[in-house]
Amino acid sequence: MEYNNIKLIRLEADTEILPFDCGDTDLNGFLFEDAKKYAKELIAVTYIIQDDAKTLAYFNYLNDKISHTDLDGNLAKFIERIGIHLPSEKGGHKSYPAVKIGRLAVNIESQIGGLGKMIIDYTKGTFTNNNKTGCKFITVDAYKKSLPFYEKMGFKYLSSKDKKSDTRLMYFNLQSIC
Repeated sequence: MEYNNIKLIRLEADTEILPFDCGDTDLNGFLFEDAKKYAKELIAVTYIIQDDAKTLAYFNYLNDKISHTDLDGNLAKFIERIGIHLPSEKGGHKSYPAVKIGRLAVNIESQIGGLGKMIIDYTKGTFTNNNKTGCKFITVDAYKKSLPFYEKMGFKYLSSKDKKSDTRLMYFNLQSIC
């Protein structure tokens, strides 16, 4: 799919949200009913991608961390799973800073055009090039239907304890591309 005349817009209180339908009631509802409230309450920042007629996609970021408590407090298992261990001059680290992709949705008409991949690539670049927050990971609570997409984008499962849940906690180590 060719994208002409598209804009990336940080959602603000006065931003007009053009028509959007990703085929998921929850994700559609978040954009129209909650995204501006989340920004006002300093919970998450949402970005929309629009052309002249419609919203093609949206995504948002919020702060997160990956912690050994995500693996039932098993620090050794945590270090093995994550594959890193920061210097332990001060007793080691039991959690690492992350940015969470809280929501990512693409309009039905644009879902096979590579826009989701472009958003993930943009996210990886944003938090590795001139990283302003000290962020080591990208996390996402991925819906089951989107698991193959995130796997393809290089995300891994943090734990197996959420296998039967509606969402799975996944992570991407930003240091792997630095």
